[in-house]
Amino acid sequence: MAESKTAGVFERADNNDRNMTSIDEKHSQESQTLHLHHTRADEHRHGTESGKEVIDPHAGVTKVEAFNKMLKESKSGTVLLWVLGISLILTMFAYSLDQGTTYIFNAIAASAYESHAQLGAITTANQVVRSVAKPFLAKIADITSRPTTYVIVLIFYAVGFTVAASTHTLTGYIVGSSFTAFGKSGLDFLGDLIVADLTSMQWRGFFGSLLSLPFIVTVFIDGFISDGFLPDNWRWGLGMFAIMTPILLIPAIVTLYFMEHKAKKLGMVSAGGSKFARTSQLEKQPATSWLKMAGKAVIDVDLMGLLLLSFGFALILLPINLYGQAKGGFDNPSMIAMIVIGFVLIVAFALYEYFIAPTPLASRNIFMNRAFIAALGIECSTQLASSVHSLYFASYILVIQNWSIYVTNLFTNITTLLLCILGPVTGLILAKTHRYKSLTLAGAVLKLIGYAMQLHGDRSTQSTAILVISQIILGFGAFSVVGGRVASQVSVPHEDLSQVIAQLSLWSSLSSSIGGTIGAVVWENEMLPNMRDECPSSTSAATLRKIYGSIKSLRDYPFDSTIRQCGITAYTQTNGTLFIITCCIAILSIVFCFLLPDYYLGTRHNVASDTRPDGDSAHEDIAHRGPQTQSTTLWGRFWGYYRKETN
Repeated sequence: MAESKTAGVFERADNNDRNMTSIDEKHSQESQTLHLHHTRADEHRHGTESGKEVIDPHAGVTKVEAFNKMLKESKSGTVLLWVLGISLILTMFAYSLDQGTTYIFNAIAASAYESHAQLGAITTANQVVRSVAKPFLAKIADITSRPTTYVIVLIFYAVGFTVAASTHTLTGYIVGSSFTAFGKSGLDFLGDLIVADLTSMQWRGFFGSLLSLPFIVTVFIDGFISDGFLPDNWRWGLGMFAIMTPILLIPAIVTLYFMEHKAKKLGMVSAGGSKFARTSQLEKQPATSWLKMAGKAVIDVDLMGLLLLSFGFALILLPINLYGQAKGGFDNPSMIAMIVIGFVLIVAFALYEYFIAPTPLASRNIFMNRAFIAALGIECSTQLASSVHSLYFASYILVIQNWSIYVTNLFTNITTLLLCILGPVTGLILAKTHRYKSLTLAGAVLKLIGYAMQLHGDRSTQSTAILVISQIILGFGAFSVVGGRVASQVSVPHEDLSQVIAQLSLWSSLSSSIGGTIGAVVWENEMLPNMRDECPSSTSAATLRKIYGSIKSLRDYPFDSTIRQCGITAYTQTNGTLFIITCCIAILSIVFCFLLPDYYLGTRHNVASDTRPDGDSAHEDIAHRGPQTQSTTLWGRFWGYYRKETN
């Protein structure tokens, strides 16, 4: 049943149809009705300009809808939907295994290079790549198709893990992990977009959260994988993903290609088809025009803007992460030059987007949308706080507790497990209450409480009970994650949906990279001095550098030894600073929650339309809108603003 529902979600509805009479005789009567409906839709959506037909690139969803309907009502189509659903679950299974283990692999790998303090550089590089990858991959999917995009993603993914597993330098490891970050972005984006395309406002949160269900299973497997490979065989662990992920992804790719082939035979378009196929432009493109199309794609994806933005942030954040390894630190001329050039590129990006870009990274009307800005603020502050908190959190637990790798992995994944369980629960609550603002606010408040509980004065707590309880409370942050994303997606027309998802990911990922940089700078500035202060004066500088640069070296000391206990004290001091910063940032999420409009989550696809995802009317939603009258009392005005639905 779960696979069937998932398959039903993972069908994308997109553009026009004029050739519906090619369906088999069993569906011939239905085909004639659909054909008449589509013809009338075409008359409304297609115009003429100087005697030539003008096609609205965003118009129509009937062609893919018809193919989806045929799949659901035919025996072979039902089999395909089941296969696709199971394949996509396997895809997310591979993704969740990766997410649940590689963060601790990164910590151990950095320690293997005696560069544990440079863990922030790895995280920052990955996040910068992930941030700019989604807008780029969205355009690739439009130009080619979903399965072709999956192939590209798979190549980057497998090559990245191969490089990371085989390299013998930290630089090589960062390059390899950046390739895998590109691949992860593709898996993330395609799933989110398909769900958002096909669900109503009421069920957007629920079905979107189903994509995370594999994490519930893998969270208990992750620890065994980590325990089996770490700390000595981490290369084999990374190599495992280079083999396993393609095996799990190939069924989804083959199924999507087969659906394309079947749709083409029927004169229709598969949900995974390219934008040109869905707008009936593919057959009009001569072979010589593909180069021009590629050139146009470079403009449409705003490649220049993406390059300016990514290089700008990379040149600012990476030197800050690595300054401790540079001779003279920030006094090093090359460090200063990189940071200055980075800021120049950021300014150039802003000027280019405002004055020059033919197709800016995001249209101005999106950034004038109150719901999107508030949701962006929630997402960015959440990711910023989470990144500062989590960068060295696994390292902290490994040091202050005498747990195995498995137990440590299981503990650090408590929050992830609860997020995945509570995500669909949150979606069901939103579907029942038809509102999201109060639940989003509750999630933001609970996250702040969870972070604050991990503090003991100006240090981080060592209490196992408090750490476990705080991790559980942080899991209720699913309320704010689901609510904020639903708010951003339902606030824009369907044609802006992919752009909103990509923009939310772009800026939240950049926020995460900034958070990683903040964490790395704090660690670089405080950890080694704290170790010097806490360890006996007889401790050699070489020993201090060794336990500073490698978790394994510190864990090799008996738990009750002087060096281990001094290291634990230094860790609590440094993580205390990180957790205080985290709490300050988490307050911003609460502020942005109050700025959200509180739309009624009805059967419409978004607030800009009066139709459901299947094209039927949804005028009844209007009757359920919140209070729009202005009260004269202070409380009434506050409540009226709180429940306000308009931007």
